[in-house]
Amino acid sequence: MPGKFARAWSPWLMNARQRLLASALPAALVTAGLFGAMTGLIQVREVQLAPAETRILESIVYSHEEPSDVIYRHEFPAIPEAATPPPPPQVSAASKGVSMPPIVLAGSAPQGLPIDHIKPILTGPQPIGDRIATAVRLPMPTYPASAVSRGLEGDCDVRFDIAPRGTPFNVKANCTHSIFESEARRAVERAEFLPQIVNGHAVESYGAVYPLEFRFDSGR
Repeated sequence: MPGKFARAWSPWLMNARQRLLASALPAALVTAGLFGAMTGLIQVREVQLAPAETRILESIVYSHEEPSDVIYRHEFPAIPEAATPPPPPQVSAASKGVSMPPIVLAGSAPQGLPIDHIKPILTGPQPIGDRIATAVRLPMPTYPASAVSRGLEGDCDVRFDIAPRGTPFNVKANCTHSIFESEARRAVERAEFLPQIVNGHAVESYGAVYPLEFRFDSGR
């Protein structure tokens, strides 16, 4: 039985070997051809480079252009001459004929009194009545522009009190036209007056008056 089986398989094995050899030979030829082709494609050949040409610079010349003379001229526009402004209105202080009584200092300093017996003199505000105050620094009023445009003239009586330092306070103006009151007050507030003197000391006084006139020039 084993002998019959071996004899039956022997022809089949021979045919299988022949078929394997027949199929392996073309495959080997194709593989060898592909290997040879790839080897030829990736073969690196030596590249011969041409020698580089060497040049020697004998001189370097830079181009230079001379700048042209440029003259800038700036012409200023002509300025017209300003017209001479008209003279300002004249403002003057007019006296109303009320004179200030002269200041008289009577008596003399005591002699031989010890210093510890001397006491300061305390005085209160002193009325000076309705009199013209003596200005140390004159009031300088400005003619109101609205009064100029309307052609108005006027008089003012400015009443105020005087501090011991000669500065006015509680300033009030009574004018023929209310348009002058603000400027009259401002002018007197910036002035300085002679204070009231009592026993050789300047004291606060009240009831002073200072007249102001607002008039145009006679040539207007």
